[in-house]
Amino acid sequence: MEIKEKIISDLDRIINEYVDGEFVPGLSVGVVYNNEVIYTKGFGVKNVDTKEPTDENSLFHMASVSKTFVATGIMQLVEKDKINLDECLIEYLPYFKLKDKRYKKITIRQLLCHISGMPDEDDYEWDKPQYDEEALERYVRSISERELMWEPGEKFAYSNIAYEILGNVIEKVSGMSFEQYMKENILDVLQMKESNFLKLLVSKELLTSPHILDIKNGYGATVSKVFPYNRAHGSSSTLCSNVVEMCNYAIANMNEGRFEGKKILEPKSYEELWGEYASTDWGGYTSEIGLAWFLGEYKGNKVRSHSGMDTGFRSNLIILPERGIGVVLMTNSDYIGTKILCTSILDILLGEEIDYVKTSLAASIVRTMFNSNSEVALEEYNKIKQNSIEKYLVYEEEFNAIAYNLLERKRIKEAIEVLKLSIKIFKESANLYDSLGEMYLLQGNKKLALENYKRYVDLNPNNEEVKKIINELSITQ
Repeated sequence: MEIKEKIISDLDRIINEYVDGEFVPGLSVGVVYNNEVIYTKGFGVKNVDTKEPTDENSLFHMASVSKTFVATGIMQLVEKDKINLDECLIEYLPYFKLKDKRYKKITIRQLLCHISGMPDEDDYEWDKPQYDEEALERYVRSISERELMWEPGEKFAYSNIAYEILGNVIEKVSGMSFEQYMKENILDVLQMKESNFLKLLVSKELLTSPHILDIKNGYGATVSKVFPYNRAHGSSSTLCSNVVEMCNYAIANMNEGRFEGKKILEPKSYEELWGEYASTDWGGYTSEIGLAWFLGEYKGNKVRSHSGMDTGFRSNLIILPERGIGVVLMTNSDYIGTKILCTSILDILLGEEIDYVKTSLAASIVRTMFNSNSEVALEEYNKIKQNSIEKYLVYEEEFNAIAYNLLERKRIKEAIEVLKLSIKIFKESANLYDSLGEMYLLQGNKKLALENYKRYVDLNPNNEEVKKIINELSITQ
């Protein structure tokens, strides 16, 4: 069997097993190998209610993968001498201001590599979408009462707000809307005909539905009533694309901006894009930050990547430029981790034998709990622990994430049950006791909140903030 045929066969096997094992609604995967697209397939469904199947042309909300396109747009304008990366932002947006005067020092480069000191957004108002062309500038003007977290250039902190500002810079410098600039100067050049930042122009027939976690019919996916779109956040988040077209984008970036005789950037721009500007402290192949792109290594290979997550969607773009390898993954659910599948795909492309993709222990055990009860779930865990624990991802953080996901859905009682179960598995986890204390406090049960906060301090005695909460609760008891 040829190498390429074996890769395709192995990918089919592990991806189908992953989709079945994790109960993924829909998933699409695109793979570039030796600078050639060898794999573009869809799995599962676009919508769990309609059951319409996903294929390679299905469109997904790409979330923060959008930011790499913004950086490309900025670098195009740098090449035309319309933007200087080290010029202050206010030279391009004179109306931009924040509550403290340090904002005047912020440069374009600092915004691109998340070292501007800008805070992050916590409410994208997906439930109140704006569609007009003035939405982005209106948003940038609306943040004037915000404050910087620290001096511009001091350290890394991921900021979506920074990218809304950069989108507005593109508008002012180019003289066209952000979405139109992206379409004419990047998407059209790369033959990304179905891709668009403007949801109104995205094919309704191809677009997948967002799915969130719920338990009303057993643990699993339900279609979100809210689609993550708001033109005020277009430049940080709103690209819709498919794996076929994203593979074009991956190839262009692996070939210093060139794709089928056309180019989106000059080779010299990649020295800026992929320069190391700050440590993220995230480790692995996202240990450093460039201009939008995260940088690092995977098994001795240089990696450039970005991932994304918004309501109902997750996405990943990973390229190994020196190996001609690219992986694009997109799913229409926000509660299922995808990193393990991405690294398993990379392993196959790097020539390793992969027998299976590890399954999330948390998802498996919690699903059993909601489909049966906590006792049965604990019995299942004990069997797994004795017989097959090596096949599972064993992270207490995943239990915690599920609990907070349920809390977001106003399922606090169920969130508490998840944490109570997880503590039986991770008996010495201070973090889980802290979360359970918080949940009980939100529920109004101060007695049980106090008990769990005390257990947290027993395990982590140096947290003064939790000690303060304990003192306040003790007074009221």
